[in-house]
Amino acid sequence: MKRMTTLSGAALLTAALAALTGCVETAGTTVTTDHMTGSSLVMEDSTRLRDQIQMLKVNYDEVNGLKRVHITLQSSKHRRLRLNYRIAWFDANGMEVDAATKTYRNLILEGRDTVTVTGLANSPACVTSKLRVRDLEAAD
Repeated sequence: MKRMTTLSGAALLTAALAALTGCVETAGTTVTTDHMTGSSLVMEDSTRLRDQIQMLKVNYDEVNGLKRVHITLQSSKHRRLRLNYRIAWFDANGMEVDAATKTYRNLILEGRDTVTVTGLANSPACVTSKLRVRDLEAAD
């Protein structure tokens, strides 16, 4: 009977740890830029990332008829941050253009440092860009 109690206790502990591991917040910070109006919107879905990085400015221009966006991020922490980011492009109807080719990239941001990430649209039909940033540990 004692062995049965020990086994059921171990199973309960394993289930509890698995449930806690599944509660990692994978949402991140999203910066949406409308290249027609020039407006930018910051959505911070992760409370942890909201306290770690800030969006300082958004600039955009055109290169050979394709839109390009430059988004400057700043770390508000004194330690190194390991992040993933992805810049997605959308057409006038709000549909993502060529989503399969846009993967997340690694970004290491030193403490209190500032970095500018740049994305180039792959079609002249792109009118809006969206930067998604997520914590590297949460993405694994």
